[in-house]
Amino acid sequence: MIGLLLVTLCSWPRYQLGGYDTHSGLLIMVATGLAIVIIAYWRRMAAKQRHLLPARLQWLVMSFVAGGVIMAIWHYGLASTRVGWATVLSHGATAGLLLHAISIGWCARR
Repeated sequence: MIGLLLVTLCSWPRYQLGGYDTHSGLLIMVATGLAIVIIAYWRRMAAKQRHLLPARLQWLVMSFVAGGVIMAIWHYGLASTRVGWATVLSHGATAGLLLHAISIGWCARR
């Protein structure tokens, strides 16, 4: 859920700069709801689960960075159109979250 919150927050500048006030307002409401749920889940976590969280968050950050690099290379190096930084940030965050989810699922299958 933290990854989904980060994707939501990284998408916000794209809609704000594009003039989509309704969309950006909805994203802020979703981010607020996610933050409340994350806090509630944190309070219900066992000590063993909280101990595993720093490693998972580190992997999430590395996945987001990798997704951002991949999208920057794609948009600025390979794609025929140039896009703004907000679009690259939004797409990179989404790619990073997908990379994180797939890698966690892959590791769980082993």
